[in-house]
Amino acid sequence: MSEIDIEWTKLSELKTEPKNPKKHDIEKIMLSIERFGFINPFIKNYDTGKLLAGHGRKQALELMKKKGLTIPEQLKEEDGDWLVPVVSGVNIESEKDALAYLVADNRLVELGGWNAPELLEAIEQITDSTPDLEDIGLADEEVEALYVDDGPLDTAQENTEPKEFNIYFDMFFENDYQQEMFYRFLEHLKTKYPGDTIAERLDNHILDMIKNG
Repeated sequence: MSEIDIEWTKLSELKTEPKNPKKHDIEKIMLSIERFGFINPFIKNYDTGKLLAGHGRKQALELMKKKGLTIPEQLKEEDGDWLVPVVSGVNIESEKDALAYLVADNRLVELGGWNAPELLEAIEQITDSTPDLEDIGLADEEVEALYVDDGPLDTAQENTEPKEFNIYFDMFFENDYQQEMFYRFLEHLKTKYPGDTIAERLDNHILDMIKNG
């Protein structure tokens, strides 16, 4: 591994990894680049010349250039081509290790998940300045699902209205199989029946069973 640095490379000269298994929403990447500029540099494996990170961003830039859109902020232009920042000094000699890094770079971000209440609070702050969340990769139905699962973050309402009290029960299982079946049943309720809580979904399930005999 050499010293890490940034070099400018022509977009047309970047080589992709044909075995890259990651899919990309190119339109949303384009929206993000148009709003924020091009901030995240590419990472290239200098042993093979192929990208380790940035396949989606490369496709988005190519499509923007093809459509004749303005070159994003932070990028340069030379001889009709766009110059993009590439992290230099990364050398992974093993093709398997290079592919493993490519997968890990995407998968480890997915595994982190989200803190839903804090995400909702951030979304509410963002929508104060812009109602369109497409350029940060969020669809309206995804935001609505967060509210269904975690409730709206209306702190003023929480401070003025009386709090609701929940009753909790402990459940005991005779074996692991019973526990597994119970949790599978809860997942079934969540996907099939409406409701903000498990209790509401269970109630809808019971009513459905009574109705259908």
